Amino acid sequence: MRLSELRRELLSRTEAVDARIIISLATGLDDIHQITESGKEITEEEKEKAFSLLEKRLSGVPMAYITGEKEFYGHVFKVNHATLIPRPDTETIVERALEIARTIKNPKILDLCTGSGAIGTSIAYELSIPVSLSDISHDALVIAEENYRNICGNSPDAREGSLFEPWKGERFDMIVTNPPYLTDKWYEETDKDVKAEPISAFIGGGEDGLDLIREIINKSPEFLSDNGYLLIECDYRQIALCDNLLRISGFSSIGVDKDLAGKERVIYGRLSE
Repeated sequence: MRLSELRRELLSRTEAVDARIIISLATGLDDIHQITESGKEITEEEKEKAFSLLEKRLSGVPMAYITGEKEFYGHVFKVNHATLIPRPDTETIVERALEIARTIKNPKILDLCTGSGAIGTSIAYELSIPVSLSDISHDALVIAEENYRNICGNSPDAREGSLFEPWKGERFDMIVTNPPYLTDKWYEETDKDVKAEPISAFIGGGEDGLDLIREIINKSPEFLSDNGYLLIECDYRQIALCDNLLRISGFSSIGVDKDLAGKERVIYGRLSE
């Protein structure tokens, strides 16, 4: 089988971007050489590997899990089945965190529910400062630490535990978090690719999906310095509720940022003195 024939077969069953990645993984050829060497005969081993990867993709395994990596904020992050796959929309919270952090001298920052470490690592790299990471999942935290080391060149203060449990006695100038926040119903409405990711990274608890966020907001004043900031990613349908929760817990200067689709995605506030 020639490479061009393999490509046609893959394109008849999956999207062009997936076909290119599968060919690259099976043959080692990049996008340019896939074009310039389209007449190349592929080996039986390469053919079998390509179709094995195709079947895995068609079964609902996200391409990021197949390749083992995902680009986020200009860096390539390692991901696996223990971590949520970073989304472009989550770059919204990184942008806001950077803008606020640049107004604080030597900010001490915590990335809560860090997952792959994408948010905290991106902030640490851009500002050339240490950012602390934590997650309840040991396996996710191992990946987060590896990503941080690979991208920032040093090891983070990374602690395993539920929400603020590992940080008793600590205070931060900023806490950023992309916690689980979907309701059971919203989760059931997601596609099969999403369901291949860890369910614990999605279900927030309660009828409104806000049980974890509610706990984060309620407890964060204990872990924030005077005038410290809390930044949260949530669903646009939860923004009004989160706004009220922040105000009740003593936050002011509340703002909301929209994601790439124009939907409200990030809410943040400053702890009032």
